[in-house]
Amino acid sequence: MVALTLSVAALSSVSFLADRMQRAFQFDARQLLAADLLLVADQPLPERFILEAQERKLSFAQTIVFPSMATVGGQSKLASLKAVSATYPLRGSLKVSSSTVTLTPPTGSVWIDPAMLNALRTKVGDHMRLGDKDFLIGGILERELDRGAGFMNFAPRVMMSLDDLPATGLIGLGSRVTYRLLLAGNDQAISDYETWAAKSIASEGLRGLRIETLENAQPMMRKTLERAERFLSLVALLTAMVAAVAIALSARRYVLRQADVCAVMKCLGASQKTILVNQIKVLGALCLLAAIIGAVFAYGVQEILIRILGNLVLANLPPLSLWPLAWSILFSSFLLIGFAGPPLFSLVMISPVRLIRKELGSVNIKALWVGLFGLITCLALIAIASQDLKLASWVALSFALAVAVFAVVSWLSLRSLNILFSKWCARSFALRFALTAQARRAGFAVMQITALGIALMALLLILLLRQDLLATWQGNIPVDAPNRFMINVQEDQKLGITESLIAAGVANPSFSPMVRARLVEVNGKNIGPNDYLDENARRLVDREFNLSYTEQLPEGNRITSGKWIEGTAPQVSLEVGIAKTLRLKLGDQMTFELAGERVTAPITSLRKLDWGSMKVNFFVIMPPAMLAEMPQSWITSYYQRAGIEGLDYQLAQSYPNLTIVDVATSLRQIQDVLDRLSSVLGLLFTFTIVAAILVLVAAIAATQDERFRSAALLKAVGASRYLLGKIAIAELLIIGTLSGALAGVTAGIAAWALGHFVLEIEFNAFAQSLIMGICFGVFACLIAGFRFQRRIQTATAMECLREL
Repeated sequence: MVALTLSVAALSSVSFLADRMQRAFQFDARQLLAADLLLVADQPLPERFILEAQERKLSFAQTIVFPSMATVGGQSKLASLKAVSATYPLRGSLKVSSSTVTLTPPTGSVWIDPAMLNALRTKVGDHMRLGDKDFLIGGILERELDRGAGFMNFAPRVMMSLDDLPATGLIGLGSRVTYRLLLAGNDQAISDYETWAAKSIASEGLRGLRIETLENAQPMMRKTLERAERFLSLVALLTAMVAAVAIALSARRYVLRQADVCAVMKCLGASQKTILVNQIKVLGALCLLAAIIGAVFAYGVQEILIRILGNLVLANLPPLSLWPLAWSILFSSFLLIGFAGPPLFSLVMISPVRLIRKELGSVNIKALWVGLFGLITCLALIAIASQDLKLASWVALSFALAVAVFAVVSWLSLRSLNILFSKWCARSFALRFALTAQARRAGFAVMQITALGIALMALLLILLLRQDLLATWQGNIPVDAPNRFMINVQEDQKLGITESLIAAGVANPSFSPMVRARLVEVNGKNIGPNDYLDENARRLVDREFNLSYTEQLPEGNRITSGKWIEGTAPQVSLEVGIAKTLRLKLGDQMTFELAGERVTAPITSLRKLDWGSMKVNFFVIMPPAMLAEMPQSWITSYYQRAGIEGLDYQLAQSYPNLTIVDVATSLRQIQDVLDRLSSVLGLLFTFTIVAAILVLVAAIAATQDERFRSAALLKAVGASRYLLGKIAIAELLIIGTLSGALAGVTAGIAAWALGHFVLEIEFNAFAQSLIMGICFGVFACLIAGFRFQRRIQTATAMECLREL
């Protein structure tokens, strides 16, 4: 009952949240776009797209989004600036706390979100400087549904009128700007315009321009949500599968208890059909009661999940629907059929002879088919939940492999301990008896250790990643590593900026040129996003690259193959990760389009970059002779010690076009996101731990008759309650220690592998992981076995025999 309730609660809580998020996209797609159709570009949109919208009598609005420094008083903060036309938004509405009643910020005024108020210690009515112009803070932006995803959108929003943008002088060469054209109208007119726009983009080969519709609104957010939903669903399914083991063990215990009752019913003339109907009623009642309790519990859990995720989810979620609950009940019902059905079917086949010989009827072929049907259905539902057959297969195989490894290791450990302690601990009767009992019930002991070990491993891995891995990565960054990035620097500003930095006590900065270009050909063949299946490759080809040039190999770069740039001949040095993503190799010809010209060069070297240095790195580097005369801006990074935060303000005032990124702030944002996500995973894996404890309880209950028999014999020969207590504690300590040790070692290995192969840092937390695993395992076992062991200790020998 408890195991089934836990399954429903775990599955429904995740399903409730995922369903509400998905329906928010479906029902509020127009508000997510703030329009019916959206054109998004990384360069100013051709005027003909606006003229065509006017000819078709469509409503339209424009927005321009880019990062910029916002200044109030002596404080500066990197903001995500959004300039909007007077007709924005075309669908939905903004929620703003403002003294004026307008749809968009009035000219000369800005709206900012609450995070910016706190960061700059400002309030409504103060003045904010953006570039060359001062603005009045006219309101607080409380809701902006079409904000979308992306790293820059983690920065606080500042919204202004599009008419004020030219006066700021913020957009210049090298600026990272996103241009959007929003369109609204009747469905047929929108469909016709979409067809025309798609043909124009394809026929003219326009790159960096895409169409977003109601069907694919917020593609990055949708993809992130889908991946998160799949992963969280699989975590919930893991809980359900672990709980299914508890269901099977509980069903076995129930069958043993009901065997005599069914045998008496057979003696009184009950047919197999009567017994079968009764057992189906029992299963149905259990399923219904578990569904009701689990649904109520799941509602509370999904509300907690929403609170934890905070602004990482959409602001307005629709109410709950019944479909997630129906799906969870369906899955749990098949779990019940698959794991509890075969034992219960044995009650149907029981013989009246059971009353004399105490034998339980075997499971017939029909019962096995029922169990097989339940298990196959569960596997199908797992595939449906993951929405990815490959992912589901890998999860199922990984889970099966982990179970097999844990089972084999725990069995070998029990055998080894039994042999070892039988020779060395002859005086400790309690320990020898406990080890002998575990060896005699090896199947149940292995099941307990495996279930708890897998659940603890998942929880420990989350704890290690949350508390230690990111801290270790940050700790490996040198103390004086750059903590500021400055972009959009112009050629005539380098000298003045250098003097300002040196005067403030910052080391002499090194500026790197940055040239915006787009990859258009590989080996003489035109390429586009549709030429690649990998999503990362499609995104790389569609966006602009930042090229650079230098004669010296940058510090922290290491040549892995080929030779570094020599002379003035056309050549490209490419980062190894980009080469792998785009399936490029040494000798391939790359053609970039920049400033209306095309530049072609072969790949002559592949480089490995040191991202941990926090210095400026480039994916593509060419000789100076190829790019020095091209339009370019400059970028630099430097270390700014604490106590001179006013330097950001001074630089922003002197050079309004600059964008200064505070790395520490960005890392805090990343840490906040990781903390929230790990809290969600920790909460879901807590379900898994509870399921594993239920397996312990069920396994202990399943062997309770044998424990009572042993206790009766021991008490008959004079064993004290103290000795029985020592035996019970020894058994629980063995299970808890082995499961915790297995979980600790496995989680430590997984965390080390992630640090070594992914983050490229040396992360060793084996001792910590092992200690935590053993402590958690022992604690869980003592909780699970306390009630049963107390009953055995307090019962007399006669009472123990009566329990049989």
